[in-house]
Amino acid sequence: MLNSRFFVLFVLVMPVLLCCSRVSERFYLDLNVAESTPEGRHLLNYPADGMKVGVNPPGFTWTGNESAENYSFVLFHGSEGDKVHLIQEGLAPSVAVLKEPLEPGEYSWLVVYSDSTGQNTGRSRLRKFTVEQGLPVLVMPDLTQLKRQLKEVSPRLFLTPPVLSRIRETIEAGEMPFWEFCRHLADSALAEPLYPEPAPYKDGKFEASEWRRIYTPGKVGSAHIVRLALVWKITGESKYLEGAKRWLVNRAGWDPNGITSYNLPLPDGSHGNDEAGMAMLERMAIGYDWIGDELNSEEKALVLSSLKERGNQMLDYYTRNDFISAPWSNHAVRALAFTGLAGLAALGDLPEAEKWLDYVIRCYLTSFPTWGSDDGGWSQGLSYWSAYVLWQTNFIDALSLCSDVNLYKKPFFSNNGYFAVYFHPPYAVRGGFGDHGEVAPTLAEKLLVQRYARAFNDPILLWQSENIHYDESHLNRLQVLPGKMDWKEWFMEDVVAILSTPPSGLKPRSPAGLPQAKLLRDIGWTTMHSDLGNAENDVWVLFKSSPYGSFSHSHADQNSFQVNAFGKALIIDSGYYPWYGSPHHNLWTRMTRAHNSILINGRGQSSGTMAASGTIEEFEHTEALTVVTGECARAYNLPMNELTVKQWEEHLDEPVPGMEPEAQVVRRTVVFSHNKENPWIAVHDYLKTSGPATFDYMLHALEKMQLDQKNQRLLVKSGEVGLDVYFLSPERLDFQQFGKFPIAPEDRNEGAPEQWHFTAQTVEKTDEMRFLVLMIPRCPGEGANTGLKVKRLDYGTVQGFRVGDEKVLAWWGTGEKGDFSAAGSEEDAKLIIEYIEKGEKRKSLVN
Repeated sequence: MLNSRFFVLFVLVMPVLLCCSRVSERFYLDLNVAESTPEGRHLLNYPADGMKVGVNPPGFTWTGNESAENYSFVLFHGSEGDKVHLIQEGLAPSVAVLKEPLEPGEYSWLVVYSDSTGQNTGRSRLRKFTVEQGLPVLVMPDLTQLKRQLKEVSPRLFLTPPVLSRIRETIEAGEMPFWEFCRHLADSALAEPLYPEPAPYKDGKFEASEWRRIYTPGKVGSAHIVRLALVWKITGESKYLEGAKRWLVNRAGWDPNGITSYNLPLPDGSHGNDEAGMAMLERMAIGYDWIGDELNSEEKALVLSSLKERGNQMLDYYTRNDFISAPWSNHAVRALAFTGLAGLAALGDLPEAEKWLDYVIRCYLTSFPTWGSDDGGWSQGLSYWSAYVLWQTNFIDALSLCSDVNLYKKPFFSNNGYFAVYFHPPYAVRGGFGDHGEVAPTLAEKLLVQRYARAFNDPILLWQSENIHYDESHLNRLQVLPGKMDWKEWFMEDVVAILSTPPSGLKPRSPAGLPQAKLLRDIGWTTMHSDLGNAENDVWVLFKSSPYGSFSHSHADQNSFQVNAFGKALIIDSGYYPWYGSPHHNLWTRMTRAHNSILINGRGQSSGTMAASGTIEEFEHTEALTVVTGECARAYNLPMNELTVKQWEEHLDEPVPGMEPEAQVVRRTVVFSHNKENPWIAVHDYLKTSGPATFDYMLHALEKMQLDQKNQRLLVKSGEVGLDVYFLSPERLDFQQFGKFPIAPEDRNEGAPEQWHFTAQTVEKTDEMRFLVLMIPRCPGEGANTGLKVKRLDYGTVQGFRVGDEKVLAWWGTGEKGDFSAAGSEEDAKLIIEYIEKGEKRKSLVN
């Protein structure tokens, strides 16, 4: 049953426009500032102080206050709270939306906290922002008006008359990708017997194979509805209509409050399988929109009853958990799109549908995206990004096609396509950080970026999309276990490809002219390229120090890096993703030791928590050089979570690492030379602990590395491509490598290739440690080096490398930084880079 109390609290009061005296302004400004510091799973204050917003009006979010039962949002004209523009009172969530655009100019805002008695307990800081002329307008729409507009519109989702005509014409011309594949799956679905509703979990206990047993018929059967209905709409052949009706009525007959519900508690102690429930809500809604007029009254009532229950489950979950203020459930983020589609499809047929749509759109205008912000990043990683945002854009496309609400105007979406261009170019053979980081660009990613290219008429995004070449390996990407038929039940890529309108009259353009480095501060990811867009020549590095820590699908990999060169992955994130929380996943893939990071006394960062975060402290980019610094000591000072400890003790012979000594400083600087002919990478680490410890410098590769401990060197190879790695350390290092996972990957990754794991461990314990590591990529066909001569430099308290005609020098005395006069420089610094840009010698200091 829908929790009406939460929904009533959620619905915003109509903005009150005030023309007030100075007393009114002073009343709010004179309240005590009692703002909480956002840490971990708390919304940030948005717009940030001094921000130039990218859309008019912005959606507002703020960090919740423990003393507050509700909030009053106050918006002022002027940067200093000069005059009240509007007030929204009695807000339970920590967000606010506006229904009208703002006039260009300066504004400021604050939030007043009220307790359960209605007494004001303080306020937030005053934050100013600027609305510039000509910004895209994105207001909270009038859904009552939208309902009137859509009353006689059928279908509403995707298949508007122009879109349907375009699809038919493209198919007739033989130019529609996946049409024959889609029709083949539809024909196969006609021959399939109806699936019975799955039995609950065996003994009421979650187990991965049981989880898949339950969700598979829910996903597959609901995908049958969409494909059959789509093929009917295109061809008009009645057999497809009858097939779609048969599957839709069958799904509607399953108990919406049972094993395929959205996580509802069940009598046996288990919960509904949300993977089944989400897919069924989305696809039953699409099916109802496309063939609802062909159902008899009894069938229609059954379908609407099921949609009502499933949609209300989602709204109840969202309001009960105040999801819009605390949007940290990954699956609930995904389900926003499905709930939105259901709201559009049933708007006018179910009174509840307007409430679903209201909540969903407010989320998109304010706290979405959970995993990033205006920069366009997605902290969960590239695989989860392409999947989740493809689902989100299904709803955004559907909404924009049947209304004038275009959520693509939000800055996140306008920047998000470049997440792929920079961090996952088409020639990448692996992904970046996070779960499924082993995956190259997929068909889902291709379709998503194609949508962005169309939405923004962007030739570089079209280049990205067109250069992702799909084949059977893309189509069979980890969707089913070996030996099972692949119905494309996760993403329905064939359906999405048919529905997606490609850009018209746009020619692709390479990203070669873009800046060769990019920082996404919202997620703490940086990428640096030598020749972006040139698959054969590009050398590129990824670096991460993220405010999202190791939460959800992120890993305990702050301050870690990856190296790719000439179409090969050299320094990689290690491990596989059999299922979330499997022993291999928890005890290897998610842990610091599986990444190119450092262990302190064998201890890595805490996994599974946003508190184990990192911070990008510095980012400096020129045409010739990029320098980025991250700090993440806090991530090492949190204990392992209970599940991981339990699995460790059950599956591993080694003891759980202790929590001593405390990490006081863990700071890493990555230097990247953008020279197209001879790029190089330097990584500098400074670590300080509260007591003596060992330090393990970890590197991972797909092939066995060649170690040269005497000369403190190693060679990493992938096919004919190599990476020469040179170590400098004030302590003696012991080089080791092993080629076997401590715990083997299970399930769908059982028997996957082993990887190679290198560690350089300090022989003696110390409470202060530094490393300087130089990496030189080696092109295919080259000899011992790339033509760059490398020389170690020792000036006593300053040491480093000469790399060709350039130098990278590090302070080698006591403390983190010092005087470089021994090396001929008068500056105090941690690191000095002497480099050449446009024929001139330059110097960069890292302090």
